[in-house]
Amino acid sequence: MLAKIINSKIIRFALVGLLSTIFDMCLLKIGLLFDLPLYLAVALGFAGGVTNGYFLNSRWTFRFNTNGHEPLKFSQFFLVSIVGLGLTELIVAGYVKYFGNLDAVLSSAMTGKIIAVMLVFFWNYYANKHWTFKEGVSKPADGN
Repeated sequence: MLAKIINSKIIRFALVGLLSTIFDMCLLKIGLLFDLPLYLAVALGFAGGVTNGYFLNSRWTFRFNTNGHEPLKFSQFFLVSIVGLGLTELIVAGYVKYFGNLDAVLSSAMTGKIIAVMLVFFWNYYANKHWTFKEGVSKPADGN
């Protein structure tokens, strides 16, 4: 039963997302420890998280054979991630604007971020499943 749940693509996608988020945050922290400007540390974390997400999702979640298509598939995955980042920014800003107050901006931003993560997760999963790693475009790595 547990193996069947873990073999679900959406569960694998969620696990990869969690790992990629941790990787992103670790790289952000490392960048800050090395006195990188904040925007560069954030960019380093985001790039590392997206790269980790791409490789684990392409090989484990979707078992997609990217042979000969690696630059295209990574570009598609990165574009989906950038759209997801934009959606997250809009959701958090909108939540803070309409539901926050000046005394609780941090709390409102975190609540907005949690909502955004849940909503954007489905965008990222659907777009990558049906565009980036669409079956039939290339033979899946496990032959199925």
